[in-house]
Amino acid sequence: MIAQCPGCAKRYKLEEKHFQGRDRITVKCPSCQTLMPVERERADPAAEVKPETQKLQKVTATSSGISVPDAHLLAMPPGKRLSLAVLQGPNQGGIFPISRPVTVIGRTDSDVCLDDGEVSRRHAQIEVKGSTIILRDLKSTNGTYMNEQHVVAQELEPNSEFRVGSTTLMLIVTEELA
Repeated sequence: MIAQCPGCAKRYKLEEKHFQGRDRITVKCPSCQTLMPVERERADPAAEVKPETQKLQKVTATSSGISVPDAHLLAMPPGKRLSLAVLQGPNQGGIFPISRPVTVIGRTDSDVCLDDGEVSRRHAQIEVKGSTIILRDLKSTNGTYMNEQHVVAQELEPNSEFRVGSTTLMLIVTEELA
């Protein structure tokens, strides 16, 4: 994980071994000596589930080739239309409809193709499970961010903004026209 110093804004790579089984540590910035509280990233929201509960979750590969927890629940929400609006970046002003329960965002070979050199070929995906919408990073080079916090998997609400590469997107949920 990457930790950024609040004092000098330098970034440092921390590995799991630095945490020694703890969820939070405090690190001194080698550059400016500012103390940085750092919280260990969770690989997936399912990682916080007790092990005996976790093995009950069904995990299935989707057409994107990525395993999705509870894939049998994938379904578009009835009566709603979903889309991604590009707020910043090379495709600014663009609107991409989400018409399938799994939508891949990337530079090529994706449902939502962005002209952003900082976006991986297959950067992130949107998983729709009825009214629950999850943003999942696909082990991208530059990461996926919400509120400038790196996310691996994050539930989205209508009008949630997130960043892939230098592109900022917003999830739009509207009523389906009759």
